[in-house]
This record gives sequence, structure tokens and C-alpha cells, in this order.
Amino acid sequence: MGIIGSKWRKWNFHIHTKGTNKNDQFSSATMDDFFHTFFKKAYEQQISAIGITDYFSIEKYLETIAYRNTIGDKVDGSGQKLFSDEEIAFISDIFIFPNVELRMLPATDKGRLINIHCVFNPEYVVDLENDFFSHIENQDGVKMNKHGITNYGKTLDPQINEPHKQYEKGIENFVIDLKSLRELISTNKKFRDNTLLIVSNSNNDGASGTQKHYDLFENENGSLDGLRTSIYKISDAIFSANPKDIKYFIGKKSYGSEGYNETIYRKEVEDVIQHRGSLKPCIVGCDAHKEDDLFSKFTWVKSDLNFEGLRQICFEPEHRVKIQNDTPDFKEEKLLIEKVSFLSPNSVFSTKAIHLNPNLNVIIGGKSSGKSILLYAIAKTLSADETVLKNDDGTEKYDLDKIENGFDFQITTKGGFTQNLKRQSDENSILPEIKYIPQNYLVKLAEPELNKKGKSLNKLVRDLITEDDTSKEWYQDFVNKVSQNDKLRNAQIDIYFETQKEIQDLEDELKTKSNRLVLEKNIETNSQKVEDLNKSTGLTSEQVAEYKELQGKLEANNTKRQNFKDDFSTIQNFNSEFIQAMKSLKQKKDAVLQQLQLQEIKDFYKIAYADIDALLTKANDIATEIEVQVKEDGMRSFIRECKFGEVLNTIHSEQVEIKKLIQPYLQDEQVKKAVEALNLSIANDKKALHDIVVLTKKIQEKNKLLVDTKNEIFEIYKSSYQEYINIITALRDRTIELEKDGLGIVGKAQYNYVKLRKEMYAISDGRSASYNQYNILSDSKKATDEADFETIFEDVKKLFNDLIDKKYVLTNRTSIQSAVKIVLDDYFFDYWEINYKNDKLGEMSTGKASFVILMLIIGLSKSKAPILIDQPEDNLDNRSITTDLVNYLRSKKLERQIIIVTHNANIVVNADAENVIVANQKGQNDEQSTSIFKFDYINGAIENSFDKIATETDVLKSMGIRQHIADIVEGGKDAFIMREKKYRFH
Repeated sequence: MGIIGSKWRKWNFHIHTKGTNKNDQFSSATMDDFFHTFFKKAYEQQISAIGITDYFSIEKYLETIAYRNTIGDKVDGSGQKLFSDEEIAFISDIFIFPNVELRMLPATDKGRLINIHCVFNPEYVVDLENDFFSHIENQDGVKMNKHGITNYGKTLDPQINEPHKQYEKGIENFVIDLKSLRELISTNKKFRDNTLLIVSNSNNDGASGTQKHYDLFENENGSLDGLRTSIYKISDAIFSANPKDIKYFIGKKSYGSEGYNETIYRKEVEDVIQHRGSLKPCIVGCDAHKEDDLFSKFTWVKSDLNFEGLRQICFEPEHRVKIQNDTPDFKEEKLLIEKVSFLSPNSVFSTKAIHLNPNLNVIIGGKSSGKSILLYAIAKTLSADETVLKNDDGTEKYDLDKIENGFDFQITTKGGFTQNLKRQSDENSILPEIKYIPQNYLVKLAEPELNKKGKSLNKLVRDLITEDDTSKEWYQDFVNKVSQNDKLRNAQIDIYFETQKEIQDLEDELKTKSNRLVLEKNIETNSQKVEDLNKSTGLTSEQVAEYKELQGKLEANNTKRQNFKDDFSTIQNFNSEFIQAMKSLKQKKDAVLQQLQLQEIKDFYKIAYADIDALLTKANDIATEIEVQVKEDGMRSFIRECKFGEVLNTIHSEQVEIKKLIQPYLQDEQVKKAVEALNLSIANDKKALHDIVVLTKKIQEKNKLLVDTKNEIFEIYKSSYQEYINIITALRDRTIELEKDGLGIVGKAQYNYVKLRKEMYAISDGRSASYNQYNILSDSKKATDEADFETIFEDVKKLFNDLIDKKYVLTNRTSIQSAVKIVLDDYFFDYWEINYKNDKLGEMSTGKASFVILMLIIGLSKSKAPILIDQPEDNLDNRSITTDLVNYLRSKKLERQIIIVTHNANIVVNADAENVIVANQKGQNDEQSTSIFKFDYINGAIENSFDKIATETDVLKSMGIRQHIADIVEGGKDAFIMREKKYRFH
């Protein structure tokens, strides 16, 4: 595997070997037997770093290194290799370092002894005899080297004659002088730079990982207090797995308690730094003194396998160390890019694979060194959003083919999938959810007026909130509902005005009718004349009465015939409309059923909606039934038997019968003609009277429909507003998670007062300036103003009524109907108010808004796919970068892989980038290099450190990653100093 920077590995900081100076319980027959077992178990447990521990000595460390150096030669009795090639390769890469265990407190308090471990850089081992063992003294002034300890044992018990027994006696009772150690630390920089001091609080073997340091601090008293405090102040780390210790030493003593906040955290950090010298990581080791305990405990450390890597836990005590079983910061393999490669046939780009870390990868380099090209190539290969891959004018950000003919780029995921930039157009991306944020993109979003194609901030936030499939479906359903309401509302408005016109037409028709009282008086007079004429022919009173009864039946028959005509016309018109409506509904129903994918769902709803087909069939049958044909004699009749034909026959038969019965009463021809004329007049007057009654009834019904339609219009209006409240409530869960990052998102239903005013101003008679009379149309109203629905609703209703009553004066070219539609249009919108550190998004500086938008893009994304960012620090002030951006990247890199181009040292160093990619263009900035590539890259952890090699002519290989950072990135050296002092007493 290639270099991927700081990586989580298992470290065992505290492990003894056979022959350890104290409490040796190992049962292996020989040291070779022991080391065989030792390394086999290390391989089985995949332990990558081991601290070989002994009391006051590194002899066992040297023996371990000597065995490891010849591990490939180890064979059993039959000549078979004791270790496989795979085991040898793994064991050869184990970082083995010496851990010298010391005792620090007076022998009078052995029950509360504090042991201190000196972990050394293996490269410093050659200097230890002179700088350490021969320098440190105990309280009696005895040197800590083998000669001094042996003599000390002899002094304690002169009866012991054997040197190794004397040495054992000395070891058993040797307690070092704190003053001596402190003097060494303060005077010997080389010692300090190559040593980590790890404190334990007990001399009981095997117990150092379980003691409670925090309890000591809670109960400190007496003369030991100052000494213990001094020991803790010079230490770099703590041997403890106790949760209280872990929280206390990283400055989070109260973390998780009610009311815990940033202020408490800062106070607790300051308290630990002041009283314990620095924040410190807690680590564990198995402290094995027998084979069964070998590697029974371990600590996860995120670093390179070297001493500089180990030192990083002091600068990042919380984030570089974890005591747990599972690998920290787990991410799905399919969502991780493992490596990328330029396929460069002309050696324009380095063809060596660039390996990526699962967490934070930063790309640094001088101007035009190929930083952004690398990031763009990754985004382009994985088919990021086309809108961010191109410039505003639609051109590619980088025309890679022009840079090199035959250029290609390859990406391999942790899951083992590979994809090239040049591939078949129908080949889908292996990481389609990748996020790419190019340079200046955040600024364009923060200031959309800089980019004519830019989105409004509110639309941007809404798009992010509805990015996941579920929220997107909810929002689309909401859009569909309000759109449907728009159609329904406008349809009801059309019905309202159609009804209003129908009422007007009916009233106009009613005005053409004679006066009702005149008609009634004329009918009464003519009826009396008929009666008088009948009497003049000699009809008796009884006969006159019978005639009047028959005449009444004939009039009723005529009325019935007229009603028949009206009803036939009504049904004929309605059935025609009904057929068209059912045809349209059937088409929609058939289309919906066709879209359904599950057959069982389709079958169920085919039956459920079968009534639509049945109704259409029935309506077509009715149309056929009431179809009229003209016979040869000119008479009209229905083609098929139907209810109308049946009723018409009855009416006709009644008429024939009545006329037949009335004939005997009309014998006198002259009288008969007079009576017929009078009866015709009476019939016409009664018909006119009937028409007045019908028209009056229709007007009443239409007026009721007008009121009902108006009510329905406003119910739809209220319903649309409620849909905004519903969608905002539904999407609330999408925003809650961001609150932990200090982002507050509050959804509101706002009203676009400005748009309504603009629309109404355009159609209003300026001379009358009617719009000045309504609060909702005030030019002081803005879309960002709080929207009180009840107030808006009352104003809308008032505008509606005043338009109908023509109190609101419109231009001549504007109809009241179109004006009403404008007033009742949906001017509500879902507004997402963003607050960060007491600022609203729309009121922030461009730099701060850019950062908040970055938080939104990352925080609202449900995908954990990689995110690519090109120079997010642009337009941010340095303080915002140091605090907000750095802390945010620290948090989010634990959730998803981040690849970022930057020229800011704080992002590289203080965000603790796990992997730093250094880019270089040959000949750029007067830097010469013997690399064969024009664009070259190298990568590693920030702890990869070595000073410039004068003889190395390949510029990228000439120094360590740390030195490249200091050399390339402005403020790089200062950033390292700031990081190393951040959690320490100074």
C-alpha cells in the first residue's frame, strides 16, 4: 500500500519481555522461544507499534531489535522458516521503541507511588547512556546506570555478593530524584526533543492501565501534592483507560453533563493546562509480565510509524488517540477514494499513484503547481455536478486535452472499483454523490448578484434541505399540492365571474319581461271575459266550471311541455360536458395506471377506478338515448326508447285528451274564436309570468353559487398557506442536526409583498392610486418582513371585494377577473432563516456567509461521499479560518473523506490534516527539479519531517512534508508553533 498519511494503527505502549528486571513471570525456555511467541501474537493482533518496557534499562529493547533484524533467518528443527513471508513483511514494519520505567515518589508512600515512563526515539538510543542513564540520580545521588544501580544494591545489603543479585536489589529500591529529571529536561534540548514522558500512578505491576489519576487530583493533600503536581506538569501522556481520566486530561471533565457549553470547555481546558502543564492523551499498554497477557490491550494511534508520528498525540491529545476495540472514524469502503493516478503518455503529469487518506487530505503547492487541476480531475472523473465543473460561460474550467494530448485520469475506491475519466458515455459514476466546490463558488452563492446565473440564498438552502430523496419527494408533493390549488383557485375565480355574468344576463332578461302585476291583472281580466263569453252561449254555471277546469288542465299541460323542453336542453348540455370530463379523467386514469410498476398495485387500482369507465359508458348510452331524429312527415322523435320519450308521449296524450273533452264547450264559432284568442293571450301571459318566476329562481340560485364560490376561493387560499406550514414542519428534522455545529435553521412561510405590489401597480390607474389605501401594498413592505397570515388574509379579501365593487380603479386594458387572479395568486414562499453566531445569513459579510454556506452544503448532505473543496479560505478573514473553518473541518473529516486545495497554513496544520499532497510544476517560481514530469506530486503526513537534503535534485524528494509546508504555505512555521503550544503551559 502507498503512503496515505496519518493512519489509525494499533500501538502497545507498555509491554515487558522475558528477563524483565522486575516481576518476570514469562515461562518460555529461551529468549528465542519467547520472541517467536511475542511476534506471532503481534502479527495475529495486527499491532503496528510496540514499546519494549523495562525498569531503568533498554537492554530488552536492544534484544528485541536484534531478534527482529534476523527474523527472516529463524527456522525450526527441520529447517522450516518460523515466520511466513507475510508475517515477516508485517513484523519488519513494526515501529519498536524503548520504554524505560522509573519510580518517582519517596519510599515512605509506596502505596501511592507514581511511576513515570520515558519513551525514546529509537534514533536517540546511542546517546541514552551518556545523556540519560549516567545523568539521572536517585535521592542518594546514585547514577541510574547499571554500575550505579548495582553498587546501590550492594550498599543496601552488603551480604549480597553476586553482581546480578546486587543489581536486582538496586532495581527493587531505586527511586529517582525528580530534581535530576527536571534538570535534564530543561538543559538538554536533544533529550527533550527525543523523549516522551508518560505518567502512571502505581508501581503495582499490571495495574497502571486501571488506576484512576483523576481520583488523585480530587483527593490531593499533604506534602505529596506539590511533588505529584510537578511530575504531572513535566509529563506528555497518561497511562489510563479510565473514562474520567480521558475526559479530564483533554479538558472535557464535564462533557456530556447538563448545561455543558463552550465557556465551560474553555475554563476546564485552562484549568488542566494551568495545574497539569498541558492537555494530555490517555493511552494503555498490556503491561504483560507473562505470555498469556501479551498484547491483551492496545491503543489506537493515528500517525506515521515513527517517533515524530508518536509526538503528534501530544499536539492532538483528543483526536489522535482512541482506546476502543473497533477502528476509529469508520467509513464505508465504497465511499472512499483510495488512490488516484494521472495517465500521462507524454510525462506531463506524474504517473505515480497518489494515495488518499480516509479523513482530511490537503493539496498544497506554489502558484500554477497543479493543485486545482488534480482536484478538478477527480471531480470530472466522478461526474460531479456539471454546473460546478464549468465556467459561467459554459466552458470547461480546465481543458485537460489541451494541456496534454491523450490525457486520462484514473480513480480507485477503497472498495476496489476503478474508473477512468475517458470512458463510455453510458458508464455511471462509481461515486456519483461526490461534492465538488470549486474556487470562488461559495462567494458566488453568497453574493448571487456577482453571477447573473446565481441562485438566491433561500433557493440554495431549500435545495440543500431537499437534497435527500425523502425530503425531495415531500417537497415535490408540496409543490404539486400548491400548484393544484393554484389551478383550482383560478378555476373557481373563472366560475365566479362566469356566474356573475350569468346573473347579469338573467337580470337583463328579466328586465325585458312585462310587469308581474300587469300580467296577473291581464290574466284575471281575460279569464273573466272567457267565462262571460261561455255564459253568453247558454252554458250553465256547472258547464262553465267544467270548462274552466279543463282549460286549467290544458294550461298545466302546456307548462309541463315547456318544462320538458327546458329539462331536455339541460340534460343534453350537461351530458355533453360530462362525456368530455369523463374522457379526460379516463385518459389521466389510464396514464396513471400505466405508470404503476407493481402489478398487484396496478390490478387493485384498475378495479378501484373502474367506475370511471362505467360512468363514461353510461354517459355515452344517455347521449344515444336522447338523440332526436326527424321523420318523413317532419315530426321529431327519439331514436331509442328513453325517459324523455316516455314523458313526452304522456304529455302529448294528455293534451289530445283534454282538447277532445273541451271541444263540446266551444260550439259557437264566433265565441269559439274569441275564447281561443283570449285563451292564447292568457297562455302567453302565464308563460311570461312563469318565465319571471323561473328567472327569479335562477338568479337566486346563481347568487347562492356566487357566495359559495367566493367562500371556496378563500378556502383554497387558506389551504395553500397551510401547505407551506406543513412542508416546513415536515422538513424540520433535516435542520435539527446542524444545531450541534452552531447553525440555526428556522423555516417560515413568508409573503412576497414586493411582487404583489409590482403586479398591482402595473394594472392600477395611477391617477387614482388605489394601491395607497391597502397596507399589504405598502412600499415599505418587504419579502423578508414577518408574514402574519390573518392580516394578509383580511387585506386580500378587502382587495377582492373592492375590485368586485369597482372601488379599486384599474387601467382600461385590465379586466377585474385578471386583477382578482393577481390578488389571489400564491405569493407565499418557504423561507429558511439561517443564524450563525448571532448573525443572519443574508446580513453576514461575504466571507462569513461563504463559510456558513459551506457548512450547509456539508451538513445538510445525507451522503457521506467525499467532498472536494478548492481554497475555501478565500474571502475569509484569518480569524474565521483559524477558528470556524478549522474546527469545522476537524469535525466533518470524521464523517466523510475531504480533499481540499489550500494556501492557508492553519487549514493544513491546525485542522491536523492526515495527508498532505505537495504539488510542483517544474521550472515554476525558479524552482529547478530533475523530476521527469512537468507536474509532479508527493504526499505524506505532517509528521513526515526531515530537513532539506542538499544532494537531492528532485525538489519534492529533497525535504519532508513538514518542511514543504513551512517552505510553501505562508505562515507554515508559525502554524506548527501555534499547534504545538496550543494545549501546553507556556
